[in-house]
Amino acid sequence: MRRFDRAVIRRLVVGLIVVGLAIGIWALWPRENSDPSPTTVPTAAETTTTTHVTTTTTAAPSTSTTEATHVVTSVEDAEEILRTLWFGWFEGIYNQDEDRIREVVGTQAMLDAARESFGAAFTAQPSIEGVRLNQTEILRSDEACVVVWMGIDVSGFRGEGSRSQMVTVVRRNDDMWKLASTWTHRDDLWDADCESELQPVS
Repeated sequence: MRRFDRAVIRRLVVGLIVVGLAIGIWALWPRENSDPSPTTVPTAAETTTTTHVTTTTTAAPSTSTTEATHVVTSVEDAEEILRTLWFGWFEGIYNQDEDRIREVVGTQAMLDAARESFGAAFTAQPSIEGVRLNQTEILRSDEACVVVWMGIDVSGFRGEGSRSQMVTVVRRNDDMWKLASTWTHRDDLWDADCESELQPVS
């Protein structure tokens, strides 16, 4: 009886294994119209969307001479102003033209000094390129007054020996930089020329 039971059990187990394998093969067998390709996951390139961002660039405020503040912060700016003013000064003297002098001076003392120089000797007509500045140093600079220690060479149109060093004081007048005074030594009392009230030039 026991031998019979064991034989039956073995046959049942083998039969179940065969049936299970058959079912598994049937389940995995490709069907008609089926897609045998594996499931794919979209890559980052396929799913990424492009977003356009508009940015606004704001220019940094300039630190050189500007119409908003008129503050001179570099030697190059100071020399450009001084070269233009001194050229106007010498051109006015050369042509004995008071109107030209008034364009570049902001004080009566500077106008009178130019008048006294009318008739001075020149070896050539003044040019802005002939006004050569060197060893320029800004001693003071604010919205109303610029003080510069400098060397100036105008020998190109005044003759040899027309070189000197001096302090030049420039004041803001009629919304323009104009010559206010000159001093021989850098430690002279030029500060007062920046603080004094400008008087009309006649």
